[in-house]
Amino acid sequence: MENVQTLKWLLFFYSIPATPVKNRVKIWRKLQKTGAVQLKGGVYILPYREDNHEALQWMLAELPGLKGEGLLVTTETIEPLQRQEIISFFNEQRHLQYQEVDKKIDELSGRINNLRKGGKDKKTTSLFRQFEKIQADFHTVLHRDFFQSESGLNLTARLQTLKDQLEALTALEKGMRRFAGNELSNGKRIEDFSNMQWITRKRPFVDRMACAWLIRRFIDPLATFAFREEAELKTQKRENEVSFDVRNGDFTHIEDLCTFEVLQKSFGLTAKGLDALAAIVHDIDIKDEKFVSPETRGVEMILKGIRNKALSDSQILEEGVAVFEALFLSLTAIKYFGSK
Repeated sequence: MENVQTLKWLLFFYSIPATPVKNRVKIWRKLQKTGAVQLKGGVYILPYREDNHEALQWMLAELPGLKGEGLLVTTETIEPLQRQEIISFFNEQRHLQYQEVDKKIDELSGRINNLRKGGKDKKTTSLFRQFEKIQADFHTVLHRDFFQSESGLNLTARLQTLKDQLEALTALEKGMRRFAGNELSNGKRIEDFSNMQWITRKRPFVDRMACAWLIRRFIDPLATFAFREEAELKTQKRENEVSFDVRNGDFTHIEDLCTFEVLQKSFGLTAKGLDALAAIVHDIDIKDEKFVSPETRGVEMILKGIRNKALSDSQILEEGVAVFEALFLSLTAIKYFGSK
């Protein structure tokens, strides 16, 4: 940022014949690249810096060859303009240029959000290249933002947020690729999930209740469920055990996906009504208002009521499973005749 107390100005006066137009455009573009602000007619201003001074000197030397002429002046004051008034000219111009970058950030952010919701779009490698282009455009304007405008500071924060979103998306893809070969870290394959014991944390609530329903309904009809303390779940599991909705579990949260969503995607479950059900579970569990399903509040109240009963963990889970079975039938308007 320029030192406002010792600030000096460079005034660039020039005139050039109206034709050929390309000569006028050539000088105008060079002035734009320096970040100069037009004061009046053919008068442009820049804060004094060695690089600005050198750039204007080169343009001054170029004018005679274009049948033009110019003058370069260094001054501390430009009456009747006040220093802050001149600075505001620069900030306003930077604001307009930052707005163009801001639009590109909005577009890329929208594509990232679309991918996170399961939409089809560019691969993250392409998105990162787009981000790098936006970042380059930003730095081009930032180089001319001599007085650290508020627009520049705000956009710096937005770019960081966008980068974080991209990195989170990459982590999400890596997490989902963990199941791409239908194989868990313990060597179990997706089609081998039969008559397993699914272990999770005690005091089950929405995500674990919904997962238990999903497992029994679509993945492992003979599944049994067990509950352990968080510390116990870190110990080595037995061959027929699968952990879910626990830290570092076989199936658990990946970025902003709840365990129900991870199970659904991992097993490629696309039955009618599952997406709507996943949205309800997500909104209750993650609480980010991503889907805002109208049924969310009512389902949450029912599940809280179940958990507040004086029941064992197994009984709580089974009552929760019954709620999700009824909800699924309501969403799909079909009759359930048994397992998948």
